[in-house]
Amino acid sequence: MDTIALFELTATPPAPPSAPQRRRFPQRRAPLPLGELPASSVPAAYDREHLYSPKEGTAEYISHRPGDVFGPLPVSRPGKAWRAWWDNEGSASTPDFLGLMPGDVIPVVDVGTVTVLSTCRFGALVRFEVPVGAWNRKPYAEMYVTARNQFGHWYR
Repeated sequence: MDTIALFELTATPPAPPSAPQRRRFPQRRAPLPLGELPASSVPAAYDREHLYSPKEGTAEYISHRPGDVFGPLPVSRPGKAWRAWWDNEGSASTPDFLGLMPGDVIPVVDVGTVTVLSTCRFGALVRFEVPVGAWNRKPYAEMYVTARNQFGHWYR
């Protein structure tokens, strides 16, 4: 009687990859020190041990370090004007966001360790792995982080 094999086994194991994969962002930087305002292209402030970039309308009332390139982010406009605000103000590319640069590996609240993909005036875009399933087709998810808590973890 013939049996049906579910897997075809070979006598020799597959060869390991010939060259190690190059990392897209090979540099590793030390995490930002807690309690210090980082030199950044956007304004930086502390409130109850949380680091964030103050927005227009609140920056006038708090002590903050001005940004090297940008001032406080203007308040977003409601409705259809939001898209123009995002294209012109919120998503303007920056060299860093509160000291974060593309390629940095940072801890994010409720997610774990993630990699910073890009930075803009609004925040830092990060990517993290997620299992593929019925609700998601990609093996990763992306989100913006805009603040850091007193334990060094970033969040939105």
